[in-house]
Amino acid sequence: MTDFRKYQDYPKKVLSGEIVSCRYIKLACERYLSWFERKDMEFRNQNVDRIVNVIEKMKHYSGKSAGKPFILEPWEKWIISNIYGFYWKDSGLRVINKVFILVARKNGKSALIGAMSIAELLLGESGGQVYNIAASREQAKLLFDMESAFGKSLDPKRKHMKFQRDRIYFNAKNSYSRCLASDTGKLDGLNPSFFVCDETHAYPDSKIYDVLISGQGFRENPLAVQISTAGYRMYGFCHSYRQMCIDILEGLKQDDTQFAAIYELDDEDDWTDEDVWVKANPNLDVTLSRKYLRDQVNAAKNQPSLEVGVRTKNFNQWVSSSDVWITTETIQKQSRDIKLDDFKDKPIYVGVDLAAVSDITAVTLLAENEDELFTKTFYYLPSSCLEGNVNSEKYKLWARTGELVICPGNVTDYSIITNDFLKMRDSGLNIQSVFYDTWNSTQWATEMTDNNFNLVPFSQTIGNFNRGTKEFERGIKQGKIVMDNNEITRWMFSNVALKFDHNDNCKPVKGGDESQKIDGVISNVQALGGYLTEPHWNNII
Repeated sequence: MTDFRKYQDYPKKVLSGEIVSCRYIKLACERYLSWFERKDMEFRNQNVDRIVNVIEKMKHYSGKSAGKPFILEPWEKWIISNIYGFYWKDSGLRVINKVFILVARKNGKSALIGAMSIAELLLGESGGQVYNIAASREQAKLLFDMESAFGKSLDPKRKHMKFQRDRIYFNAKNSYSRCLASDTGKLDGLNPSFFVCDETHAYPDSKIYDVLISGQGFRENPLAVQISTAGYRMYGFCHSYRQMCIDILEGLKQDDTQFAAIYELDDEDDWTDEDVWVKANPNLDVTLSRKYLRDQVNAAKNQPSLEVGVRTKNFNQWVSSSDVWITTETIQKQSRDIKLDDFKDKPIYVGVDLAAVSDITAVTLLAENEDELFTKTFYYLPSSCLEGNVNSEKYKLWARTGELVICPGNVTDYSIITNDFLKMRDSGLNIQSVFYDTWNSTQWATEMTDNNFNLVPFSQTIGNFNRGTKEFERGIKQGKIVMDNNEITRWMFSNVALKFDHNDNCKPVKGGDESQKIDGVISNVQALGGYLTEPHWNNII
């Protein structure tokens, strides 16, 4: 009889509370143990043993552990047993073929990648192609050096493996392994049997992952691994994938082929409390010390600008960048579902940020509701931006969810926006004023004026934006401004920094490169800035 009890020790200790763990690790352990009772699966203890045994024959090559065997920690053995232990009884194929691991920095993540890659090269299928994909060439080189060192520790005389500058060959199976920087132009045509995407928190979208997944179509037991620490891209690929995995763990979605190990603090945890640090750091007291984390926390307490980095990298919390104007947590707290009917019988003030040529146009409606202001933003985009644009994948998703209106052609058709204004007015909405930037908008302004809308020029100079910007921040932090629950709007607020002049005037600007859109932020501030000309503003704030 297969002895699988040694691989149940860790999850049982997690669920008993002997090992302090976060909610998502507990759910993953419950799922793991429940699979032993399923009639359509079987656990192949010997397959896990083979992977564990070959990894533990490897030797570390640097630091205090140099020359010592790679001894897997209980949490690492549990991950490996999840991946390599379960098989479908009818087909004999492995159940898991997608892996998502989220763990804080300095928990041996890169070493685990390198060790698993060598194990896959030696024990995986014939003709295997093993890839480690890193966000930069420097990181790819570090990963390759680590993988190569593990391989050489198993084959010091190079009898079985051949080590080149950027590849490792295992001729007995006609297989090879290599590390690559994340350049999708060079990833097309690959046929990976196993790949790892490292630090996916830095990936702007899913293109890299999708290219590699599509290359696995002819593999019987392919394996796709993401391993990362939390980051600042609250609406990037990694964070979205994390949410999908959480939905699976909570039973909201079904996908037996997906394994997820999310080591992070729970929402209610205090990141300065030493008792919870192990939730995000399963290798605490092994590869990183409590003194190191204590020093990091103390530094953040003494210098608050360090807090975001410490919480993100050392405790695996998704926190907005310290450069962001208003944190994602605040934006999410002040978001709720708002419908057009909510604006009926209320004076409405509108901010419009027109796209110059082929970009997003944002239209924000603002109105009073008792002791608060609420806004709803609509977005328009030319169909040409759905292909060949750095944000194409996001735009396609938002078009499918109905949060983004797609206009035919390569420029936004402003007549579509005018027609939407007419529909709103015909439905009974009381649009008082429409505030817009006069630059490059003469034709649209004329069209709107001809349709009897009150168009009011609103310059986007820093001096003109100053009051609206500061009052928006104050209002939303005081809970007096509520925005529509729109993912595009939340994403745009995560892209914003503030620009100041010598008089301390400020306005929102992009915090990053051209891919970081903020049109919805501009239209929200424009709507508020126009509303501020009304005498009743001080009654709300």
